[in-house]
Amino acid sequence: MFNIKIDTKIVFILILAAALIASIIFRPAKPIETYEEEINALKEKNKQLILSNDSIAQLNNNLQIEIDKILVVIDSTKVLLKGTEDKLENLEKKRNEVSNIVNSLHADDVTSTLSDYLKRRGKDTD
Repeated sequence: MFNIKIDTKIVFILILAAALIASIIFRPAKPIETYEEEINALKEKNKQLILSNDSIAQLNNNLQIEIDKILVVIDSTKVLLKGTEDKLENLEKKRNEVSNIVNSLHADDVTSTLSDYLKRRGKDTD
């Protein structure tokens, strides 16, 4: 009825298949405590990381507050610097101008004004 030719190759394949099935079925299982220990260790590590993250976040907030204060100081310094630059620019313009008093003086007025100045200076030193 069954005309199956069994040679050594087929016998070897059947033995290997049976061994594979037996190893899958009868393999030793890891005890559940092993995984529970790993889970507990991971939970503890997670708690430590959360605490570390919280402290780092607090430090970052403190640093941001300091940065904001420094930025305000820098901005106010820039405003003062701009004001100083404007004053300096005005002084540079005035340096090259000739005073109206000097323009209107003649030789007689210069000698008279100079002698008045010397008289006043002489009174101050007495």
